Amino acid sequence: MIAFYIIVVAVLIILAVTLYFFSIAFVRRQGGIQDGFESTESKFLAPHKNEIIKGIEYIKSLDGEECTVTSFDGLRLYGRFYKKDNARGTAIIFHGYRSDARRDFCCAVKMYGDLGLNVLLVDQRSHGKSEGRLITFGVKERYDVLEWVKFVIETQGENEPILLGGMSMGATTVLLSSALDLPSNVKGIVADSGFTSPIDIIKKVGREKFNIDASIVMPIFDLYCRIFGGFRIKGISTVNAVKNTKIPILYFHGLGDNFVPCEMCRENYDATVSAKGIHLIEGADHGLGYFFDTEGVEGAIKRFIDANFN
Repeated sequence: MIAFYIIVVAVLIILAVTLYFFSIAFVRRQGGIQDGFESTESKFLAPHKNEIIKGIEYIKSLDGEECTVTSFDGLRLYGRFYKKDNARGTAIIFHGYRSDARRDFCCAVKMYGDLGLNVLLVDQRSHGKSEGRLITFGVKERYDVLEWVKFVIETQGENEPILLGGMSMGATTVLLSSALDLPSNVKGIVADSGFTSPIDIIKKVGREKFNIDASIVMPIFDLYCRIFGGFRIKGISTVNAVKNTKIPILYFHGLGDNFVPCEMCRENYDATVSAKGIHLIEGADHGLGYFFDTEGVEGAIKRFIDANFN
């Protein structure tokens, strides 16, 4: 009988500890990034602080139009649309995990505008002004991509060419969406520093940040996702998604990325069956490739758009 109680207590402790880590990983935090940048949030951003702030101020100076869509599960999602005169298409871009679109794309808005595109900056579910309680690492966010694509077609015309872009979790989001039945308006995807699956990145962070083997609690995590969010992380993979898409994909990743290993980008690239390109940046940490190789990144994106928007 004592052994039975010991086992029960041990199981309860495991469930409680796992629930705590589930809340850290999946539950929305109050507050968040202010004005797109917090200098104390991450030391690796500090060398680029002035460039980031300059880009954010440029975005603030633009006459952006607030817009909303409703997700498949009833959430009100928020975005900002920046119109370009005589635009050749629209770029819809998705920020990373617990991040902000203005910070992640502080330089991209001007770049895409200079390339002749409207820009739609999206607040992913459970971020910014968008509703939501749980972050789902791209699982539900991929369906939000479809709603934003529909919005652009409805507002800009049925023949509007669309580019999908994302950084980090945003890259995973758009890569997962590539396997959906997206309208033919979507001409290409730009994926910067994306991870291959929720399970892969959680296991990696668990191992390096908490010194634990998270693989043993993944079934419990998956159970909590089903109970509290109505979704599963088991079986979700960008590698599987890009095996089932015809949309051209351009990959970016820093070879010095200490958060999402560059091997994940290579794995996605190798699995992609559609037209594809890859640009790896020497020395660049997570999501910072543009600052390390501005000319190379801009050139690759320009060629990609020129090739697929004709």
